[in-house]
Amino acid sequence: MRTLALSPCLLARSQLARGQTKATRTWHRPALFASTATPAYSRLSSTKAMQAATTSDPSPHDARPLSPVIIGAGIGGLATALALQRSVPREILSRITVLEKRSLADLEDDSAGAGAQVGPNGLRALEAIGGADLAEKWRDRCSSDVEGMAIMTPGGPMLIPELSDTGLPITFGRWGALRKILKDELDGDLVSIVADSSDSGDICGYEVDDVDGYVTLRTSDGRPLEERGNLVISAEGIRSTFRLLVNNDRRSLSPDEKAGLVAADIKDSGRVNVKAIVPVDMSPEYKSGYQYAWFAPDGGVGCFCGPAGAGSTYWALSIADSVDKESGEVSRFLSDDAHDDLPAVKDSVLERLKGLGTTDCNFAIDLVDRTDPGSIYVSRSEESSSVGPDLTSSDGKIVLVGDSAHGMSGSYGQNPALALEDAAVLASCLKSCEDGLGGALERYSKRRVERCLEIQRRSAERAARAMRGEEAGEDVSKWIHRWNVED
Repeated sequence: MRTLALSPCLLARSQLARGQTKATRTWHRPALFASTATPAYSRLSSTKAMQAATTSDPSPHDARPLSPVIIGAGIGGLATALALQRSVPREILSRITVLEKRSLADLEDDSAGAGAQVGPNGLRALEAIGGADLAEKWRDRCSSDVEGMAIMTPGGPMLIPELSDTGLPITFGRWGALRKILKDELDGDLVSIVADSSDSGDICGYEVDDVDGYVTLRTSDGRPLEERGNLVISAEGIRSTFRLLVNNDRRSLSPDEKAGLVAADIKDSGRVNVKAIVPVDMSPEYKSGYQYAWFAPDGGVGCFCGPAGAGSTYWALSIADSVDKESGEVSRFLSDDAHDDLPAVKDSVLERLKGLGTTDCNFAIDLVDRTDPGSIYVSRSEESSSVGPDLTSSDGKIVLVGDSAHGMSGSYGQNPALALEDAAVLASCLKSCEDGLGGALERYSKRRVERCLEIQRRSAERAARAMRGEEAGEDVSKWIHRWNVED
């Protein structure tokens, strides 16, 4: 007999939908499936603490203009390039190189990826990165304001208005559109995007020239990349090689070492996420501006949809692995090998939803049925096993941003916004470098690690209260949304 692996936070939400908890309509809006794990806190390593105490004595290499190489042209990488372009004086910044394994044509495709949620904190970060016009461009051309959440229940939808106390909305739009507007703001005279760089996905280490302080990146077979810089900014994503190098104080890893460290570094939540953007507006039968959600009573399936800009609607499913009670054997809804067969994924999803025996998830069935299989995105629900203690290397040559830095749970609905925050804060710290490059990077690392750990701590505390049937207390989303670039 098989039972479904159940997220504790999902249990709380499904109980709420059935009226089984004391929660009221001020309940925290769901974003996907929240982690209840207590975060691992850690102080700066002794090496980093020693460096932090001596940053007033800058390296002779600090006198050279900053010439960063950014690895990855996703949201974090392009946002960082733009933030540096706009905030760091030219006498400090000489050239920015962005390495991306995808083609330039792919980077121009604003329909790529699935959805991106950008709340008030992300909108402030966008403004810090590219000015008020950039934030307005995202709101006006690429996204929809979220007015509230409707949770489908047997008695009808339970409407939970989005009550913001920041004066700014939560927005939801196309991931590819966010990437595109960031790319379009880049100055080609300062920023060079090296696309089709297959080697950028095969980097296993680096060397530092003792004379000029520049970094040479090397592939797994030892070949050097042509692109060099005196700072490497890793925006590779959750399976970041450079996070492993930073966390283990290494400059290189063999392919076998990397595979072993990735396995230990990534935590799988026991769910698969399937999502897409469909080029249609939501049906008029649904409340305007509202996101819709339905949770299976056993916690095995969660369905979501909502507006994602004019003429676009997103849908997302989170499906739990099943666990055999007797043997403990885990069975995944989609095996890793099946992720790339997108027509088969669509068929499997429709079969699963139609077999649930409820009309409450018809909104999802309708959208999946209208989806071009090629636009479907499939991923395991993964997060980094820990955040920090540092986001910079001990030699001051590597700094991490976005999922490469913290790989937070997608349950917070904050991954794009946190990447934007990272970019804004890093540029702010590098703007003057009065305490040297090392000091600027340490300030960035400290601020961002503290921010992410506090999000985890507050969220875990809230989820634990819900599991005990207590009043939820603080709305963590509101605390997250109050961020500004000086925090």
